[in-house]
Amino acid sequence: MLELFSLKDKVAVITGASRGLGKPMAKGLAVAGAHVVLIARDADKLNQVRDEIIAAGGAATALPIDLTDEGALRAGIREIGTALGGIDICVNNAGIISWQPLLESDVDDFQRIMDTNVKSTFIVSQECAAFMRAGGRGGRIINTGSLLSSLGRAKLHAYCSSKSAIVGLTRSLAAELGRHNITANVIAPGYFITEINESVTSRPGYVEAISGVTPMERWGQPEELVGTLIYLSSAASSFVTGQVIHVDGGIQATFTFQLAA
Repeated sequence: MLELFSLKDKVAVITGASRGLGKPMAKGLAVAGAHVVLIARDADKLNQVRDEIIAAGGAATALPIDLTDEGALRAGIREIGTALGGIDICVNNAGIISWQPLLESDVDDFQRIMDTNVKSTFIVSQECAAFMRAGGRGGRIINTGSLLSSLGRAKLHAYCSSKSAIVGLTRSLAAELGRHNITANVIAPGYFITEINESVTSRPGYVEAISGVTPMERWGQPEELVGTLIYLSSAASSFVTGQVIHVDGGIQATFTFQLAA
């Protein structure tokens, strides 16, 4: 039964692999048996993750690329896919965020977030799907959405838009690629302790406030996404596609509040 979750002899591409949620996700793919192709801008951090995976007995290749550089991104994926004999798993995890009130929002900043979060997801999915179809083995596309893929949040107009767009894009991929045995799904994290949230977790009372409206009454740890990722990357999820799986401690599906004693 556990063989259903094995990624042995698979090639997995993951963006945003140098830190945050991406680092433990990349390591999890390697532990499950995949050769992991790590993509992010910071070469030093990326090489460190690669070295840690190799030291633990896994296989990894670092591919430092700015996701907004379409030419370099396409060329990099094509080169590594050819060198490794194909691509089986595509994990679009990279994402950026910016807090701006509506009347102070900058169009260039909005576009930067859409390019990084959505356009790169489309490009990487397109390039990886080409290898998956050519290889005839099918494949898995897993995109990182958010609790805010389905909920709105003040001052996060670009981020909410981008994460909603990722869900629509993923469902469109699922509709088209299913006949090729390629599944496409979204992991939608809730509130996790990562670098991207440092600007808000430093606010007095913020961590406690989020914990108070989360049924599990705490924030998630990045490692808690790995199980869902392995499931969606493996044969265990062979008939699961077009889905959004929330890993958020129940916050999206419930309403909780604290009553005074």
